[in-house]
Amino acid sequence: MTNNQQTNPVTPVDLAAMVEARVHESLSEVARPFDLGRARLYGVNFRGDDLQLSFVLEHGDIYQLLEVPESACARMFDAAALVTCGWAAPIAEGESEPEGAPSAHPQRRRVRLVVVVADAGVASVLRFEDESDVPIFDAGEARGPLAEAIAGYWTAD
Repeated sequence: MTNNQQTNPVTPVDLAAMVEARVHESLSEVARPFDLGRARLYGVNFRGDDLQLSFVLEHGDIYQLLEVPESACARMFDAAALVTCGWAAPIAEGESEPEGAPSAHPQRRRVRLVVVVADAGVASVLRFEDESDVPIFDAGEARGPLAEAIAGYWTAD
């Protein structure tokens, strides 16, 4: 670890923001950057201002991606990053989930999620296709099956 990293450590949300910005930039050349079709797993190394992303694996199911033996390779890096796309829909007041499948909702929106996990914690960045210049940051407050799967993935033996 460099002296600068010791005195000014990068927080999980800062690292997630840097990774997501790199992913967003790299996908700007793709025809459908919010419809990747398969979840992607990357290994992340960070040294000072140098961020290195290494593609590890992709799979059609994000949960299976985290479970296949080959995914363990990403745990050899400083952090792991997951990139997935899908549909999001508004949640009615007083509810915890949208009614029905988000993909069938009349107010659905395409979304891309980048989740970064490391020893320091988990953070994520979300972008909607219709507002792709406005990233939404989460400093590890997300809850639910995906958050649990990612935390379990990083600490697995």
